[in-house]
Amino acid sequence: MKRVLNYPGSKWGSAKIIIDLMPEHKSYLELFAGSLAVFFNKSKDTLETVNDIDGRLVNLWKVMRDRPAELQRAVHMTLYSREEYEMSKEISDNELEDARRMLVRCWFAVGGKTNADVGFKRNISWNGPYNTYEWSELPMRIQQAAERLKDAQIERKDAVELLKEMNDKDTLVYADPPYLHETRKSKHYANEMNYTKHVELLDALKNHKGPVILSGYESDLYNTELKDWWKMTFDQQVGITTKKKRTATEVLWFNFEPSGQMNLFEDMDDFCNI
Repeated sequence: MKRVLNYPGSKWGSAKIIIDLMPEHKSYLELFAGSLAVFFNKSKDTLETVNDIDGRLVNLWKVMRDRPAELQRAVHMTLYSREEYEMSKEISDNELEDARRMLVRCWFAVGGKTNADVGFKRNISWNGPYNTYEWSELPMRIQQAAERLKDAQIERKDAVELLKEMNDKDTLVYADPPYLHETRKSKHYANEMNYTKHVELLDALKNHKGPVILSGYESDLYNTELKDWWKMTFDQQVGITTKKKRTATEVLWFNFEPSGQMNLFEDMDDFCNI
């Protein structure tokens, strides 16, 4: 499905790669929901749990699941305007209204960033990007997302705490945490993770009884802590504008040996055990 949220670090472009490398599983846990790109593109499981510590994001997913028609109408009636962007910075006490504002925040802000006042994203050139076109399509995408979300559990908990609660051999965990600050150019999220939190997360992931797939950028910490895990790299275009786009090397770590999907990668050197 097409993206329902413009969110920094989302995996809409690489979801298929990640999904095709997943082993068979009965339960699925996505620790850092973000835009839910992987969840929305994978097939349904018996038990599915998505989690994020950002309360506004969790509220958005709950409203989208439980009140899709109301949210669709609210979005349909929202003009793509700077005034709406300015209003989106303020949290509303009304769940439906705040869900609408969170969508505005992500779609109208430069880069979809939620951690600061990054400015209103407007079109300068007639040949794109077509911000208003995607916004006008959003009501239709909301309906698709609601159908996919209706049987999922939505949590708002510390990722390490939740991981310990769901430590089961039949639970596949996909973790896409805010990347280490040293591996990226700027902060993107309302809720970031410091070095200590990354260490705690890696320790919990290593102790998980079931399969784990972890996304990140190259780092000494991850490579040292996950030295016995399998690792794959691939290039991805990142950046908030066409002029600022660059190629970054994404890394996937696995606590199992993926099999049957080697045809995804032309260069077999990009897949190794470290």
